[in-house]
Amino acid sequence: MNTQNTKIKYMVYMAMFVAIQLVLEPMTKITEMPKGGNIAFSLIALFLASYLLGPIRGLITALVCLGAQFVLGLATYYGIASLFFDYVLPMALVGLCGIFPLWHFKGMDIPWGMVIIMIIKTISHLLAGWFAFQTPLQGNLTYNIPYNLGTLVVCFVLFIVIYPRLNKVLKLN
Repeated sequence: MNTQNTKIKYMVYMAMFVAIQLVLEPMTKITEMPKGGNIAFSLIALFLASYLLGPIRGLITALVCLGAQFVLGLATYYGIASLFFDYVLPMALVGLCGIFPLWHFKGMDIPWGMVIIMIIKTISHLLAGWFAFQTPLQGNLTYNIPYNLGTLVVCFVLFIVIYPRLNKVLKLN
């Protein structure tokens, strides 16, 4: 396949992951915290994009999703600190998740990078709570840990189920 067709193929896949993330975002909100935050099933699309398309394309996909979320009213602006620590940095981290190689264990692809990224993402949200909302540490932990842990568990399980099938169908790696 020539280079132009490969570029188009990747652009189509990136658009597909953006669309999946944007559709899943409002559809899978079980509960939402008062100032934002929920168990985000939709992040599975970005984790998959990063591992299947590579971290640079994953980053671009994640940032396109972020812009679209603001345009579509799926994200709320609470100030510059919140914008950076609640949105830009966490989405960029998720998009870059593919920099961590998968661990192959008993025939499964284990995304340990997802665990690392979700820990750093949680720290970013804690910084947002501190700088943007002046939330004390105890309240900040109580607010941010449950939905980030829930997101990690859901996305981890979904990834283990979906990734091998999608990798086989897309034939990118």
